[in-house]
Amino acid sequence: MLLFVALACLMGCTPKIKNDQSIGKIEIETYKFLVDKLTTEMKRQFGGNMYQNEKITPIETADALKIGIPNGTAYSFKNDNSKYVKGDLNNDKLSDLIICADMTVAKSLPVKKYFIFLQSTTGYQYFAECKGDEMVAANCGKDDLNNGVFYLDSIAGGLLIGNTNYQGNHEAYYRDFSYRCETEKYKLNVATKVLELVSQSDLLKKNDATSEYEKVERR
Repeated sequence: MLLFVALACLMGCTPKIKNDQSIGKIEIETYKFLVDKLTTEMKRQFGGNMYQNEKITPIETADALKIGIPNGTAYSFKNDNSKYVKGDLNNDKLSDLIICADMTVAKSLPVKKYFIFLQSTTGYQYFAECKGDEMVAANCGKDDLNNGVFYLDSIAGGLLIGNTNYQGNHEAYYRDFSYRCETEKYKLNVATKVLELVSQSDLLKKNDATSEYEKVERR
């Protein structure tokens, strides 16, 4: 509840949101709110340990802003506008906002993390967040795949549209993803705050000999 109040206060004096794909002051301030929120949450994990707290300072490079706990969870946000995706997610004719990050835990592979903000009369309200690998976990079980990561491209018709890379059981290197779906669409269930699969294109597998992707016949 406090989170919603804080964001409402933050957005109270910002300009009215336009229902288009432009990135303006309101989107930038929502991003700054998110960065502050994540930084505060990570600092809280160390309690009163000021030595560790001082390490959790956002670091900006030419390409990205990184926030992280040493040897722990870290988020990386692109410095350009590619981290923003806008579109109506709940069919209220208002443009909502997803802010994308690359998330790592310790030395694991980075996965996409999506922070969802719904538009209200006062601005963008934080609503939910999800990881690109957790979104496709059920798909992996259905097709006997190890894991996958969804990459968001756009929002259209109330759906999140993107593509997913999947890993099977034969890859020689743990960073290899030999399977893909070139298009997957997900709908936000507002009641449960869960992204649910609506449709996906053919499952493709990379041919190790030709490097071409070929259709996989599903069971």
